[in-house]
Amino acid sequence: MIERKLKVKGQYIKDFSFENPNSPAVFQLLSKSAPDVKVVVNISSAKLKAKEESEENDEEKSFHEVTLHVDIKTTAKADTDEINVFRCEIKYCGVFLFENQIDEEELKKTLLIEAPSFLFPFAREIIARVVGSGGFSPIMLDPIDFFAMYEQQSQTSAN
Repeated sequence: MIERKLKVKGQYIKDFSFENPNSPAVFQLLSKSAPDVKVVVNISSAKLKAKEESEENDEEKSFHEVTLHVDIKTTAKADTDEINVFRCEIKYCGVFLFENQIDEEELKKTLLIEAPSFLFPFAREIIARVVGSGGFSPIMLDPIDFFAMYEQQSQTSAN
């Protein structure tokens, strides 16, 4: 069996947004009740046409961009209304290179499980820092089981 070799060629913020639309009034509201936090995580990947700069031959290697999209929406009750506390959204990407050929199923698993597992701690740290800078307690997202997400999506796609 050939051991696959995955290299991280780069990682970056592709898109980022933080909205704090009801400040400073929201801080007084939050002193009375905790906000409702909803987190949605999506993963996508795209094959890139690229060659390593150090490569002397014309052999194209398998470069892929993986995007970890985390969208956090927080709301709080104000009397009978629900107001937006803050929204934080990030698309954090990595470019990955496969040094060896692997089958399509193994490639898919690597792109949707291993790659986002590598990217997640970086995205989580950025989110925590920005939310804290927005005047709120930093959000420390719980670890995500990307394997379970992959299995769930595979079952949904099969049905």
